[in-house]
Amino acid sequence: MEHNTNQNSNYLALLNLADDGTYTVTKIEIIGSDKFVYIEKNLKPTLCPMCQSRMHSKGIYVRKVNHPISQDSMDTYLIVRQRRWVCKECGHTENDSFPFLDKYSHSSNITPYLILNAFKTLTKSTAEIAAQFNISDSTARLIFKRYVDLPRLPLPEYISIDEVYLDISNTEKYAFVIMDFSTGQIIDIIHNRWHSTLESYFLSIPLKERLNVKGVISDAYKAYLTMPEEFFPNAITILDSFHVVKVIISQMNAYIYKVMKKYKKRDEQRLKEKNHDTNRDDKSIKPSKEVILLQNYKWVILKNRDEINYSTKRYYHKMLGMNVDTFTIEKMFLELDSNFEKLRDLKEDYIEFNNQEYESELDVLTNLNTLINKYKYSDQSIFSDFALFLIKYKEPIVNSFIKVKVYRKSARTEQEYYARLSNGPMESFNRKPKDLKRESRGFSDFNYTRNRILWATRDNPSVRGIPKSNNEIKKNKGKKRGPYNKKK
Repeated sequence: MEHNTNQNSNYLALLNLADDGTYTVTKIEIIGSDKFVYIEKNLKPTLCPMCQSRMHSKGIYVRKVNHPISQDSMDTYLIVRQRRWVCKECGHTENDSFPFLDKYSHSSNITPYLILNAFKTLTKSTAEIAAQFNISDSTARLIFKRYVDLPRLPLPEYISIDEVYLDISNTEKYAFVIMDFSTGQIIDIIHNRWHSTLESYFLSIPLKERLNVKGVISDAYKAYLTMPEEFFPNAITILDSFHVVKVIISQMNAYIYKVMKKYKKRDEQRLKEKNHDTNRDDKSIKPSKEVILLQNYKWVILKNRDEINYSTKRYYHKMLGMNVDTFTIEKMFLELDSNFEKLRDLKEDYIEFNNQEYESELDVLTNLNTLINKYKYSDQSIFSDFALFLIKYKEPIVNSFIKVKVYRKSARTEQEYYARLSNGPMESFNRKPKDLKRESRGFSDFNYTRNRILWATRDNPSVRGIPKSNNEIKKNKGKKRGPYNKKK
């Protein structure tokens, strides 16, 4: 393919080269979906920087350089003709320099920044990014490590804490995540949640900064609930409301399973009697209506009643062998056990309490105490036990009704609004490392994984001013190879 003066100028501009006669695009070649741009530096007298003598050409070295900017839906490669110069007076040698190309590099200077931008998408694995830019997996990872090493963010007034399952090694199984509740930004990710690790981490932060923390939001994990008194003297403990409700749901779910086992045992006994009467030895049991309902319609008592989409539209249910609607399913399920309706009503009492707006902390405490007394004297052991849980964590539960001003992207059209303290934003974030783990088929390097997640989730993260050298990154962490016997 021939090129004209305009094409020459366009490609020089693409490479940020001045069109002053120093460089020339000699040819443009298209082979399939690949475009090859041939470029060289125009020949002119060159003086030795050491002794100012005239240098002599020692030949031309041709380099194929990956330039990952698509042109007309084609992959672009630069074929660079690089002349080598030698000074016969002092022996100094050097090559033609090109602003878009580093020494020994197989890609143009813009490549690392395009690769870093691609790393912002957590649903892309390192292998996918490497394939996109025609480089190896290890090169893509090396570029990321050289440019990205994000520091911890300052501690805000309210922090959310939780763990995420990474399973990198025995000491890096559950990573500890700290989030700014108000902005949704991840402050830091620590390689494990061991007390010794967290103690060393938090005590390394100046006390003045830790005194600024007013509240720590967490689930009911005991080590998290005691964190304020250990590391944040001015902070209160906040127990996430979702995890309080989860205590009820898990207990009710266990009770449903217990009832289902009772019906399965009854069905097994019926089959045994039938086999005896008919002199058969059938093993398989067709699920009874009761078991079908218990397996598929737990939502009748587990789901919040105001979230159930009730409908009178009837349809034929193949497994049950009858026409049903939402009300029929609900009625049949509740009739399976005399405690189901009571359990649902008691659960709904807490849901109503949890979703209500209160004028003051005293109102929250008063309503909670009323609920505790009701549960304490209930004939349902699930809720009498739950009353003890509420008493134990009364203060952190009351604290969860505090509202603070937040600044998040999820605020729809509002730039700022008030939200109740919870681990909701953290639970939303926890999905992202799991997605990355699935796409990457596991993790093997915590620091790389940490920076990858922070790079993709933080607002306007910055790259290192001076990239790390390859020697700083390529450290042999493996064990020294031991003796072995050669097969003869």
